[in-house]
Amino acid sequence: MDVAKEAQVSIATASRVLNGSTRKVRNQSYVKVMEAATKLNYRPNAYAQAVAKGTAPNIVLLVSDISDPYFASVSQGVVKAAAERGISVTIGVAATPHEELEAVRKSVSTRPRGIIISESEYTDAPERQALQTELIQYESSGGHAVFVLNRNLPFPAVDVANDVGARAIAKLIVDSRYTRPAILKGDDAHRSSKERLAGVMEVLDEAGITVDPKAVANGKFSRTDGYAAVMQMARSGLLKPGEGALYDGKGIDSIIALNDVMAIGAMTALRTNGIEPGQEIGVTGFGDIPYSADVFPPLTTVHLPLAEMGQAAVDSILSNRDDAEATGGTANRLIYVQSAPDVVLRGSLPRR
Repeated sequence: MDVAKEAQVSIATASRVLNGSTRKVRNQSYVKVMEAATKLNYRPNAYAQAVAKGTAPNIVLLVSDISDPYFASVSQGVVKAAAERGISVTIGVAATPHEELEAVRKSVSTRPRGIIISESEYTDAPERQALQTELIQYESSGGHAVFVLNRNLPFPAVDVANDVGARAIAKLIVDSRYTRPAILKGDDAHRSSKERLAGVMEVLDEAGITVDPKAVANGKFSRTDGYAAVMQMARSGLLKPGEGALYDGKGIDSIIALNDVMAIGAMTALRTNGIEPGQEIGVTGFGDIPYSADVFPPLTTVHLPLAEMGQAAVDSILSNRDDAEATGGTANRLIYVQSAPDVVLRGSLPRR
C-alpha cells in the first residue's frame, strides 16, 4: 500500500487508520498515516471501512411484492435516502413468513448496516418468534432492524394511524349519503387490514349503517383479489337491484376497499358487469398509490406517505446506533410519519 510506505508504517496499521477500525493505533502513527493519505490524495474504500467496523455499507429491504406500486413507493424512499448517504440498497422479495425468515437469515450473513422489512403480512405465523430471535442476534452484532407498517416485534417501526384514516374515509361515505356499502378487506391475519376495518366499522356503526355480511369480502391486497371479490358478488346476483340482491334487493351503493389496488380491481369488475364506478356505485381506496389519480374515474382514497416512510426507516437505521448506546440496548421506537392520514377526494365517490 502506497500510504503505508509513505508513512513508514506497516500495511496493517495503515489499513486500521484508513478503514476506521475500532482497534487502537498510536497517535503518532495515526498522524503519519493521515498526512500520507492527504499527500497522495488517497480515497478510502467504503466497503473496507464498513467491514473493519463490522458492517457493510448496504441496507437490505425486504418486500412481499416488488411489482405492487405500494411497495415500489416505499422502496423509492429507501433507495433515495440511502443514496444520499452513500449507502447501497439490496431489495429482496419475501411473499410468505417462511420466505421472509430465510431472506433475513441470508441477509444477516452479509453483515448489512440495516435490514428493513416492509409490512410483514402475518401477525400470528409460527415464524414470528424465529424471526425475532434472528434479528435480536443480528442487532447484538451491530446491525439494526426496522419494520415498515408492522409493530408486532420489539424493533423500531415506521407506521401511520390506519384506524384514523379508516374512520376518515368511512365518515366521507356517511357524509356523502351512501348507506349500502360493500367492504373489500385483506387477509384476516393482516394487521393493517384489521386496523382499517375496525376504523370503518366504528364509524358505520355510529351512523346506524349495518353492513350485510355477504357484502364483506377478504383476500390479498391485490388488484386480482379486488376484481375477483366483486365478480363473485356479481355472479351471486348481489350487486344490481333485483331479487336476491343485497340490502333488501336494492344492491350495494358503494365499495370501501381497504387498499388502492383492490379498489382498482373492483372498478374493473364493475365495468365488466355494466356498472359505471363513480356513477352508479361509489368506490374508495386506501394508500394513494402513484396511479390512483390516473385511473378513471380518479380514485378517492386515504393518502399514505409511502416514500417518506421508506426514508424514515433509513433514518432510523442510521440514527439507531446512537440511540442503542444511549439506552444500553436496542431502541424500540414507534415512528409515526403521519399520525392523521389525509383523505383525497376524487371522482370515484361523488356526493349523492
